[in-house]
Amino acid sequence: MKTTFKSFLFILVLSIAVYSQGDKRGDPKEKIEALEKIKLLETLDLDEETALKFFARRNEHMSNMKKLFDENDLQFGKIENKLSSIKDENDPELKKLVDNYLAAHLRIEEEKKRFFNSLSDILSNKQLAQLAIFERRFKEEIRDVLFRHKKRKWD
Repeated sequence: MKTTFKSFLFILVLSIAVYSQGDKRGDPKEKIEALEKIKLLETLDLDEETALKFFARRNEHMSNMKKLFDENDLQFGKIENKLSSIKDENDPELKKLVDNYLAAHLRIEEEKKRFFNSLSDILSNKQLAQLAIFERRFKEEIRDVLFRHKKRKWD
């Protein structure tokens, strides 16, 4: 089973490498997601069955998160639109829009917590902790790479 998993991982890495060399204009988001999956597999040291369960739940979580981020962006846009046409600084509608924005943000945090709690039957506490650390560090690394790249363009 471990050999099958390693074969799967090797084929995945090889296909990513071939794909990335074929089209230099490929979607960077897809490349980052593929890299994230590979690094997650390494960090959590998952067997094949656990990896399948984990990524099924993670895909559902990511879909939920996209919807929640879209809702959060919508609420943000409503606030921006209202601010551009505001006449009364204490407009109660503006307060309601801010409350809706904060509620949407809270739903994002609740979804993260739900996702982590849903993994307790397939991941150990150590793996859950590794996942929490991984998510933050991976985002920081991507942010650092992007800002370093943008800074070079501006220089």
